[in-house]
Amino acid sequence: MAWKPKLAWGGNAILFVSIAIFGCNDPVSNPPSTSAPSSERLASDFDPRTMGLIRGRVTWGGPIPTAAPFELEPVPMAGEILGTKQVRPNPNVPVIDAATGGIGNAVIYIRNIASEKSKAWDFPPVRLEMRDCQLHVMQGDTDSDVGFVRLGNRVEMLSRDKYFHSLHADGASFWNFAFPDPGRPLSRTAEKKGLVEFSSAAGYFWMRAFLFVDDHPYYARTDREGRFELTQVPPGCYEVVCWLPNWREARHERDPETGMISRWYFEPPLESVKTVVVGKNEPAEVGFSLATSH
Repeated sequence: MAWKPKLAWGGNAILFVSIAIFGCNDPVSNPPSTSAPSSERLASDFDPRTMGLIRGRVTWGGPIPTAAPFELEPVPMAGEILGTKQVRPNPNVPVIDAATGGIGNAVIYIRNIASEKSKAWDFPPVRLEMRDCQLHVMQGDTDSDVGFVRLGNRVEMLSRDKYFHSLHADGASFWNFAFPDPGRPLSRTAEKKGLVEFSSAAGYFWMRAFLFVDDHPYYARTDREGRFELTQVPPGCYEVVCWLPNWREARHERDPETGMISRWYFEPPLESVKTVVVGKNEPAEVGFSLATSH
């Protein structure tokens, strides 16, 4: 999968970026290569006797955002799904605990870590499922909208619906796969590091999922209260990123024949970046607060 960040965004962006510096003078950097051979160096110089960890919490700073579901009137010529009225939730609405302000299912990852210093890959394989015209990222016991894939590994994709599906990949890769028959899996190798955004190319514009591809496993999802932990982190100075998909519309496109919405574009994701120093056999604490700019 050759994936690069999406560049074509419209509308007013909601992008919150913060960078905090804690006196790092010699940050650790990633090897320049983004191809599969760099993944072979993973954990080649890992020393478990010196490892620390990074832990913290992600909270929402402001009124809890809401987003109306997509309500679609039936179009008789559009097939079994779109030929009936659809009420579909916005897939990117943040999960925020009203009592604590914690954000669930946000992604935390280390941006600049040498793969040879990293721990071994410890995430299960990813299977991307189309089910009830929704996208599900199945990874071990986790059913989510986001997953983590090792550079050079294969991702399995499968439709469980009786309806025709076509899966579109954008970001660091750009392609379409058709799934005319349920239960027949396809797969593709993750060939480059980056973020991929999956959506429907069959008119089910509300479907969305994300995969991060990297040559190290220092990624985590926050729990319901926004807490996270990255374990077995080698001592060093790192950029730690908090990432959350955006739920606000940038623009949309319509089918010229039917007038139906065929593709929906969201505004850029919310991100916060902080620099964190991890000591030998020591924990490092970091907190993130996300908010919208309007």
